[in-house]
Amino acid sequence: MMGKLQNVEPKLFYHSIRLESRIPQGHPLRKIKQLVDFSFIRARVEHLYGKNGNISVDPAVILKLIFLLFYEKVKSERALIEHLPLRLDWLWFCGYDLDDQTPDHSVISKARRRWGSDVFAEFFAAILRQCIDAGLVDGQTIHIDSSMISANASKDTIKPQLKLLGQMLYSQLDEQTQSENDSNNLEELDDKKDGENEEQGDGFKRCCISNTDPDARLSKKYGQHILGYKDHRVVDDQCGIITATITTAANVTDNKLLKEAVEAHCANTDTDPRTVVADKAYGTIENYIYLHHHDITPCISHKVYRSEDQELFSREQFVYDRKLDRYICPANKILKRRQIDHCGQAVRYCIDRSVCQKCRYFKECTNSEKHGRSIRRKFGTEYMEWADTCMSKRQRRRLTTRRNTKLEGSFADAANNHGFKRARWRGIIKMQMQNLMIAAIQNLRKLLHHLGNGGLPAVKQAQNVAIFDTVAVIICFTHRLLRDFRKYASEYPLFKELCRIAF
Repeated sequence: MMGKLQNVEPKLFYHSIRLESRIPQGHPLRKIKQLVDFSFIRARVEHLYGKNGNISVDPAVILKLIFLLFYEKVKSERALIEHLPLRLDWLWFCGYDLDDQTPDHSVISKARRRWGSDVFAEFFAAILRQCIDAGLVDGQTIHIDSSMISANASKDTIKPQLKLLGQMLYSQLDEQTQSENDSNNLEELDDKKDGENEEQGDGFKRCCISNTDPDARLSKKYGQHILGYKDHRVVDDQCGIITATITTAANVTDNKLLKEAVEAHCANTDTDPRTVVADKAYGTIENYIYLHHHDITPCISHKVYRSEDQELFSREQFVYDRKLDRYICPANKILKRRQIDHCGQAVRYCIDRSVCQKCRYFKECTNSEKHGRSIRRKFGTEYMEWADTCMSKRQRRRLTTRRNTKLEGSFADAANNHGFKRARWRGIIKMQMQNLMIAAIQNLRKLLHHLGNGGLPAVKQAQNVAIFDTVAVIICFTHRLLRDFRKYASEYPLFKELCRIAF
């Protein structure tokens, strides 16, 4: 039988409605409210409020509103306040009743300017400490990388600051030398020139400032110039917990942040890492020296600059004798240490041209008309060689696969679920607030998932790690097999025809 037409007359009073009963027991916000203590902020910001005047909104409520802004991926503070009366779970979470007056959206922005980023750093540290106590952080193997964040400003607002540009050009002219040593091999045109070009480009970018967001900077990624910031993250290998986050301008290179990131991880977790995994952007001699002095094993590759002339002998074909500080060429001739480059960053090993002319490999080794073959060796190259040999290829492949899962997955989750790739506010301090809050929310979600499943015993975790490693090895082997199959199928038509008949 069809029911009656639903036509509800609004009541003047509601006596049997309780928000507590309207929120399901398994609701995530109910679990968050039980797990997280938002009231710590009252004592933290008490000195920022006066004794007289209007009574402000409870700082704990403001912190909960900012939490909901990122947890629910609301587009703005104004939209959050507009939807607050429509969501019973939000009202209950913030401590409001149905007939309570909700605050204005300007209350959130005023509180942010007054509090600063230290409050959000403490909130992130509190969530991280709970993850550590729950056994989700091992702290021995960490992954480091950065991700670009577009600023809340248009690139059309960028204007060059003539004063800064003039200072940069004057410094470049002052640092130029009158003469340079002749280069007798295309291989000797190494990363020094590339580094100079990068520094010049970065210097020009530093002189271009947006009037809308003066702290944002230009950077190039995937062939496009992006105005914004970078979030440098440290992710623990065990469960993907974010142990540190550092916010910088977009033009800050990744290799300059490795030391700070490792130290931030140590300070936040009270543990010293044994292995650091990162991409080749972090593969510099300075970083290798730092890791070696702190007994940390690097799984970090580095850029390899090879000769443009493939007919000449490469640097790898020359053997370095560490005891006697010399190089031995493929013809068993000795290249002795001659001079230090004018930049003071490398040593040049040379051999007389008369000796090279008598060698049977003369034309294959050098194309200089005045000098014999020379090798340029940077100071600290032994640390780079140590980084290349301190770990097997299988271990590197395994850790690189886990890095793609843990770290890249962390950035993807933040972008898809919490609006990570776009800045909500302007200024480096407010960007630190955003990144700290998003990282804290991601850690809290992993903690809730762990506690919701009752926790996994250590034996079960070890079994899961072993299964994951086995699957990763199978995927890598299958990928290489398919790659080799395509190669031989394209080069040998008979092999392709045999495979077609067999399968």
